[in-house]
Amino acid sequence: MRKLFSAKPPSFHPNHTTTMKNAEQLALAGTEQALATTNEPSTGQLLQAVITQGITADNVGALERLIALKERQEERQAEKDFNAAFVSLQKEIPEIVAKSVIPNRGKYERFEDLAHVVNPLLVKNGFSISFAMSAADGKITETCRLKHIGGHSQENSFTVRVGRADTETQADTKAATTAKRLALANCLNLVIRQDAMQDEDASLVGEPVSDEQAQTLHEMIKDTNSDEKKFLAFAQANSIEEIGSADYNRCFRALDAKRRS
Repeated sequence: MRKLFSAKPPSFHPNHTTTMKNAEQLALAGTEQALATTNEPSTGQLLQAVITQGITADNVGALERLIALKERQEERQAEKDFNAAFVSLQKEIPEIVAKSVIPNRGKYERFEDLAHVVNPLLVKNGFSISFAMSAADGKITETCRLKHIGGHSQENSFTVRVGRADTETQADTKAATTAKRLALANCLNLVIRQDAMQDEDASLVGEPVSDEQAQTLHEMIKDTNSDEKKFLAFAQANSIEEIGSADYNRCFRALDAKRRS
């Protein structure tokens, strides 16, 4: 019976393996250089380059290096597109005038009012936003993620202490809404003008003092035997907790000066 296969292995040149390995390395280097100078090589071009240069499918390392190079190019381009779009967005976002009234304090802009202004501009420039919330140690953190259609994104987080309210749910909701609003404002670099209520030259009071700051003022009033009603009139607030954060230092210095005297 005639043999179909010869038992004798085919002969190879002694340096055949080394020569093939060097050839693949040179081919890979040439392919990487070609891709590095190409603005946007497609996946098809990438694979075609691998085939053309003679890199075999068994050379997984070579293919992985080429894919990683492609991914780095895409990431850099996505970041460039994001930055260019963000510049355009900043040019279009107007200065926002706060409209929601805080009794005896001033004004602020609600989250839904901010969203009403910025959402159409985000869509126009290829952006979308999403939020993630976490809670720990009596604090709530909202993270605003700004994502561009090109794939690049950036995040900004804001943490708020859970304050007092009629119910724990109301306290959590108030803190979460405040954190969400401020995370959005910081992420988009929003300029919000907070007009004072009665005196146009009055200083803006900002957010309410924190629980820790309120506790400090309570203790200082007690330590200095101060009249709380007179102090609240000085602070232009109905309660210690309603004192604006911008007025905290002024109130603290007044009580501290009385304590030292």
